[in-house]
Amino acid sequence: MNKNILLIAFLGTIITLLVGFFFELSAAGIVAIIFLAILLAIVISEDAKKYAHPEISISLSDDAQTVIIENLGTAPAKSTQVRIIPDDIRYEIGDLIPDSAHRFHLPSMVSSAKAAVSWERIDGSRTERIFRLSGYEEETDPLRPLFPLFNWKEK
Repeated sequence: MNKNILLIAFLGTIITLLVGFFFELSAAGIVAIIFLAILLAIVISEDAKKYAHPEISISLSDDAQTVIIENLGTAPAKSTQVRIIPDDIRYEIGDLIPDSAHRFHLPSMVSSAKAAVSWERIDGSRTERIFRLSGYEEETDPLRPLFPLFNWKEK
């Protein structure tokens, strides 16, 4: 186990016992809950570091002339390459750090196309995804309910 996790667990146990012995048991319960929350946050962050991976998303801007490539993941995408399928446009971005976006201005407006993006993960494996780009269709709202509930209206 990680030394930080063991240290927080040990300190939490000692401080909880001391507060329970010298003060009240309810105060010791509060201290225990606080240390358990800190311990859980550290365990989750260590787990996120261990299983970090890039998640690339491509969309077309409102003017239908700019391609927006975003890394929504938790790890950098190395040697990222993008191909716009019907127009035979190829370009390389390089490294795309997490929570960052890259914009590529196309020579002309695109009504409908596919974009294939490939990137290299930290472990060296190569991943490729294909996205549909359209100037006419709006992006789907992931929070839109499947069935119209509670007077949901299209806006």
